[in-house]
Amino acid sequence: MTINKNQRTSLRVGIKKLTSIIKKGHGHELVKGDNKMEVATIRIVDLSTGGLCIESKKTLKLGMNFELKIPTIMHLESNLLACEVTRSIFREDPRYYINMGTAQDKSYYEIGLKFKNPNTNYLKQLLDLALDKKI
Repeated sequence: MTINKNQRTSLRVGIKKLTSIIKKGHGHELVKGDNKMEVATIRIVDLSTGGLCIESKKTLKLGMNFELKIPTIMHLESNLLACEVTRSIFREDPRYYINMGTAQDKSYYEIGLKFKNPNTNYLKQLLDLALDKKI
């Protein structure tokens, strides 16, 4: 069985951490940037021209800045979006302690992202594809 990339429920995206200073407790923490893109699978929960909410198995620290590389989708070319993490909530699988570390573990992180410099035209087109259920 072959999977049509345009019918997936999740996307494989590149994530490149940028150097960030984030608030941790009563102090601050330095998150060093990275020169390479790391590939991650995400599911877009909702999308607007100001940001998006994603689900991922990997966590991102609150306040961290990074570039999200959206792959080519239909007529829309690949694009880099500078983002900041505004929330990261762990959603635990009800059977977490039984399924932990296995493929049956349904736990994930719900991550809210704000676009730092929104590319309005690109985001409107991406939003249209999402509304048409093409991504």
